[in-house]
Amino acid sequence: MKKLIFAMLLMAAMKTHAQQKYRLYNLSEVDPKQWIIPKNDTLDYELGTFKGSKALIIKRKILDYKSASLAYKPGLNFKDGIIELDIARPDKGGFVGVAFRIKDEHHYQVVYFRPGSSGTINAIQYMPEKKTEFNWWDYEDVKYQATAIIPSDKWFHVKAIVKGNKLEVYVDNAAKPAVVYTDLDPSLPSGAVGYWHGNCPSGAYKNLVVKAFN
Repeated sequence: MKKLIFAMLLMAAMKTHAQQKYRLYNLSEVDPKQWIIPKNDTLDYELGTFKGSKALIIKRKILDYKSASLAYKPGLNFKDGIIELDIARPDKGGFVGVAFRIKDEHHYQVVYFRPGSSGTINAIQYMPEKKTEFNWWDYEDVKYQATAIIPSDKWFHVKAIVKGNKLEVYVDNAAKPAVVYTDLDPSLPSGAVGYWHGNCPSGAYKNLVVKAFN
């Protein structure tokens, strides 16, 4: 009897999983006419190459520990789903990442990576951003951070699974998530998805694909 109940529950779970639909958004092609991309006296970008791959290269001319910028295509109303992309930090120092549930340039949620802190608890950080100045120091508690191996000067793959108040982050196709965070900010429930560039001389970004659950 127990085996029969278990089999029925398993079949129900498999059916539910199979029925879960998603909409695919391939954002790997960056069109400056359709995207919001930072460009001003202290920040610039180019559609160039890094390590032989086409990429969006964002360059910060003047470093500022309170600086953070987004590059994204507006119009996407992402709430839950799977985000995948490739990121690289060509220069020493600085932070690169991915933002989601973006309302505008000062209101979004982000998970970012510190290759210079690879192998330590400071390697990855999650935070909601809701201020004009990027206030990372308000989220230094270990519950917002995670240990991972983040390579410097080479591409690494990121997969983020967002569902409700839960975030899982996988680095370089690892079998286990480097981040499991279960308290996403409810005041930022949905929005666009895009590249995030922190206090970093340059960052390379490519292959952004979003599967948004219906």
